[in-house]
Amino acid sequence: MKRNRNFKFRISISTLVYLLLIVFTLDCSAQSVVADAARKERERRKNVRSAVTITGVTAAGASTTFPTTTAAPATPPVAKPVEPTDNQGRDEKYWRAAFQKGRDDLKRSDEKVQLLEVKIKDLNTQLLRQSDIYNREYRLGPQITEAQKQLDDARKEAEQARQKITGLDDELRKSGGLPGWAR
Repeated sequence: MKRNRNFKFRISISTLVYLLLIVFTLDCSAQSVVADAARKERERRKNVRSAVTITGVTAAGASTTFPTTTAAPATPPVAKPVEPTDNQGRDEKYWRAAFQKGRDDLKRSDEKVQLLEVKIKDLNTQLLRQSDIYNREYRLGPQITEAQKQLDDARKEAEQARQKITGLDDELRKSGGLPGWAR
């Protein structure tokens, strides 16, 4: 029984060795095929020459021939892709920049409104907590009035920024630009 196991083990090892040899030879032959193809391509590129003869007439009236060779045929110049524009010649870059500027202005004015609202709430809280009349009436009253004016102005700016974005959107639509340019 032991003898039989050893025999099976030897067969499996020898089979494994044969398989490895076969795989190795296939791999080597594939590499030589790739190397041969690369060599042939290099040779083909060296031999691609076009023989062109130019005949011309000199001032004396004799014709001459000038053989010329070129390494490879000239490739046509790559055309620059045409970018879409609206009816007035403005492209996507223009519209994206305009909308981004409008959004930035709106964000800035909204933040200013929020800041002034917090300031007014703080001043009103101070007004309610102050016990002396001088600080309440003469110092905090004008500050609250001034902050309220600034808040009204900031709200107007925010509304104007919203209208500007709406106007840009309408202008983009009327000029025939793509809707994605507003993003």
